[in-house]
Amino acid sequence: MQLDPDTLKFAEIFQPGYLERVGKVAASSQRFAYYTNADTALKIIRNQELWFRNATVLNDFSEISYGLELMRQALTGPAGQRFQESVEDIFEGTIALVNERLDGWVDDWRLETYIACISEHDKTEDRSGRLSMWRAYGDTALVINNTPLMAVTDLLGVYSIPVEYLSLDEYRDRLDKTTDSILINRRYLKSLGQPAMVEHIQHMLFLSAISTKHPGFSEEREWRLFYRPNAQRSSAMIERIEVLGGVPQIVYSLPLKNDPEQGLFSADVPTLLERVVIGPTEYPYVSQRAFVSALTVIGVENSDCKVIASDIPLRTG
Repeated sequence: MQLDPDTLKFAEIFQPGYLERVGKVAASSQRFAYYTNADTALKIIRNQELWFRNATVLNDFSEISYGLELMRQALTGPAGQRFQESVEDIFEGTIALVNERLDGWVDDWRLETYIACISEHDKTEDRSGRLSMWRAYGDTALVINNTPLMAVTDLLGVYSIPVEYLSLDEYRDRLDKTTDSILINRRYLKSLGQPAMVEHIQHMLFLSAISTKHPGFSEEREWRLFYRPNAQRSSAMIERIEVLGGVPQIVYSLPLKNDPEQGLFSADVPTLLERVVIGPTEYPYVSQRAFVSALTVIGVENSDCKVIASDIPLRTG
């Protein structure tokens, strides 16, 4: 993955641990799994599109709100005081400017962020999947390679970020690491000017809010694909209204295709999809044959070798 110098420097200072996580994924050819129900998985394959849903309707009812609350508590404590002092030492009045922006954006972060969630997938899970994910999210896992995630571009307006599972104390430690980086890079940040400094801090707080979850969810090993239509509209994303679980809602559909001009790299289903794992189900053979047929229709070669029924002996009835 290639990052431009400004993005790289931002990550080094304001996203402690991020570059290491991304580098590990790239170096290991880490795959990911999208856990969902069979109906949704078949729609993704047939329509060759991925839906982004509003964060407020996702499984974890505290999505984003949890990160925002940790952010609030940390910033009002000793770690937050140290952080603010390091920023004010570079440009006086910066924190006040950031707070003015937050007043206008925090509700929008919480209410108008659209997310698709994927989970890191290990070789040991190729035959079974992950039991905790079957129990929480559905009976089908679409296992994909990491190529689209490693292709960083602003063209699409869709971004990926690994989730961090933090307690309040861990969040404070993370904020302290950021403060240390600010102090080390004081001269560089001074050269950017105050408006850029305000932008950087706002973006840092946004990323931490949407990528922080309760430690109880750590088994998910989640990465988030997110889209913010109020911040950056994408011509590739298709807005529609769907009724899901009895709830009418706006969803954004991302076409799965190879379209570099739109910022989509090797995102077509035949290239992207590595395998389908059918979770514990009463009718594994029937489900397996249905997915093989659906993949064959869209041109996936050797589809019968790419659909596997989980060998976890879990009762579903």
